[in-house]
Amino acid sequence: MDGQRDTEIAIGCYQSQDGDDNQQMDRDDVQAYRMSLWYEHTMSVDEVFLEPERLECVERMRSIGDDMWEIYSSEEIRDMEGVHLVTYPVRVTAEGYVKDLSDRVHFPDTNSLVKGKRSKILPPMFTT
Repeated sequence: MDGQRDTEIAIGCYQSQDGDDNQQMDRDDVQAYRMSLWYEHTMSVDEVFLEPERLECVERMRSIGDDMWEIYSSEEIRDMEGVHLVTYPVRVTAEGYVKDLSDRVHFPDTNSLVKGKRSKILPPMFTT
């Protein structure tokens, strides 16, 4: 978030499970929004995306991200074919510790640190 890399924003949308027709429309809107974002980032239409809470969906998204990270971090220049999703090069252990995904300290195309550093302005929950 210091201007050296792309930034991301996370949002949360609640889909009520009961109610009238207006709430059903809200559920459909949230799902349509999610599906359009996932298509924009993965260039993939997959029925597993309709149920994001399922392990199969999580595994599919991770697989796409891992494949794209391999392309992005490779020395060979290859087209990512419109996909805008890569796995962030760290893993979080079951105990909550952040570990390196590889031996890289910087992103391949920049001098930006993978893990970053603490900010004097932003709270620690926003930085590493």
